[in-house]
Amino acid sequence: MKLNNNNIFLSKGDDSMSHRTDDLLKVPDKKRILFLGDSITENGAYIRYLDAFFLQHFPKRHLELINLGVGGETAAGTHENSHPFPRPCVHERLERALAESKPDWVFLCYGMNDGIYHPFSEERFTLFRNGMIKATEQVQRTGARVILMTPPPYDVLSINGEAQPDGMPDYAFETPYEDYNGVLGRFADWVKRYGAEQGYTVVDLREPLMSFIAMRREADPAYKYNDGVHPEDDGHWIMAKAILRDVFHIVLERTPEWARSMDGAFIRAVSRRRDVLDAAWREHVGHSSPYKFEALPLEEAKDAAESMLAEIAEAAQRS
Repeated sequence: MKLNNNNIFLSKGDDSMSHRTDDLLKVPDKKRILFLGDSITENGAYIRYLDAFFLQHFPKRHLELINLGVGGETAAGTHENSHPFPRPCVHERLERALAESKPDWVFLCYGMNDGIYHPFSEERFTLFRNGMIKATEQVQRTGARVILMTPPPYDVLSINGEAQPDGMPDYAFETPYEDYNGVLGRFADWVKRYGAEQGYTVVDLREPLMSFIAMRREADPAYKYNDGVHPEDDGHWIMAKAILRDVFHIVLERTPEWARSMDGAFIRAVSRRRDVLDAAWREHVGHSSPYKFEALPLEEAKDAAESMLAEIAEAAQRS
C-alpha cells in the first residue's frame, strides 16, 4: 500500500498472528489510547511521531492519543535516598487517569526509575513486578486493552555523572551502578515473559534502541545517547517505529522527511497541538510531582486542539 509517498506494509504471513482479531491487524477506526510512563513518555516525542503519522496517512480515523507521562515516575513506588523528592508512583493517580480518560487501549512503560540506578536486587525487582501486575490488572478491569513496553536501555557511556562499581553504599541518577543497563535487561525480560503469559501485546523498545546506539557509536565512537537515559528525537522515532510494527503491524520502508528533520509546517503544527493537549491532560488528572505544567483547562485545550486540525491537514498535504 502506498500512502503519501511513504510505503507501508501490513504483516500478514505470521502464523502467530492468526488467532488475533482483525482489530489488531489494522489501524482501527476509532480508539482512545492512553500512554502512562516516566519522563521519556512525558517528553512524548514518540507519541508526537505516532500522532503525525496517523494524521497524515489515516486522517479519517479517530485515534485520540492521551499522554499522561510524568517525569521520575515508577510502578514500584521506589526512590533513591538522594532524590530531591519522593518519586511519583503511577498508583497514586491510576484510578483517576482511567476514570478521566476512559481509554480503549493503555500503554505502560516503566522500569527506568524503578531500579533506582542501583545493582539488581530481588526486593526492588519484586516491587517492580508487583507494581506492574497491579497496574495491568487495574487496567483490565476497565475493559481496556493492555499494551506493555519494555524499559528502554541505559547507556552508561553517555551519562553526565560517574558510574559506580558494585558494592558501593548508595547509588543515584548522577552516580549510577555501572551495569544498570543489565538491571534493566532483567526487568525487560520479565515484561516480555509476563506479557506472553497474559496474552498482552508487548512492544520491545530495548533491543531496537540498543541496536540504534551501537550503530551510531560504530559510525562515531564519541557518540552520546543524550544523558544515557532520555533518547533524543531520533531515538523517539525508533520507539514510534517499534509501536507501529508491534501494535499496528506497519513497517515503514523509509523515514518521512518530517521525522528526519523535525522541521516543517506539518510537524511543527502537530507539536503545538500535542503541547496543548499533553499539558492539559497531565494537570487535569493530577500527579504528585512538584513540577507542574502551565495548562489550559482540559475542555478549552480540546477545543484549541480541534481548531488546529485544519492547519495540520493542509500542512500534511504539502509535506
